Amino acid sequence: MSDKVDYAIQDCEQLELTVNNNLAAMKKKGFTDERLAELTTAKQTVVQKNSAQQNAMKLVELKTAEQNKAMETTSKIIQKIRDSSKAAYDTNDPKLKLFKIGEQMPTSVKKMRSLCEYLAPVVLEYTDILLQNGLEQADIDLFHSASGTLIAADTTQENSKKLQKSATITVSQEYANLTKVMAKTRAFAKTCFAESPEILVQFKPIPKGGGGNNNNPPQEPPQNPPSA
Repeated sequence: MSDKVDYAIQDCEQLELTVNNNLAAMKKKGFTDERLAELTTAKQTVVQKNSAQQNAMKLVELKTAEQNKAMETTSKIIQKIRDSSKAAYDTNDPKLKLFKIGEQMPTSVKKMRSLCEYLAPVVLEYTDILLQNGLEQADIDLFHSASGTLIAADTTQENSKKLQKSATITVSQEYANLTKVMAKTRAFAKTCFAESPEILVQFKPIPKGGGGNNNNPPQEPPQNPPSA
């Protein structure tokens, strides 16, 4: 979608320039300043909404990175707690089951949050034992704060995805409106300059993928190019 929007903006800039260059002749056939303003406004709106959508995408990337960092921090501290419990109890001690030793570390936020909620009272009850087996109070504090950090990161990341979806819908709508206004403008030009192909060619869309040139209209190749 981004490439289509970028192309439409660039193509509209070229069309605006062409209209202004031929405005006097077009006005004689009924083209108004309001119609030119409609074209300009449609383009400016797409530019604004496209920028907002790009910013929304960057926000999702940022919040996803924060969520991933929270998951990594939580995973590491839980593993540290598990290692401490294994240092405290024999392999066959049933207390190890309380720390879910041997279970795979969750890879989803939902399951990690659930594990944190389960382990919180267990860690609280066995804090003294854990502190005697390699952990520090800072580790205990980090674990208790990890769940809250993870929840906050997950909430903001989900919200940023909703904002991006909304921004994408909006830019799609404005893009559709821009292409409609451009099509109507070119249809007017086709009628207005039906007998002037040298002018009408200036209203053709810029080449796709070629970058275009906003200062000069695209030129058609010669009918009979010279042979080498």
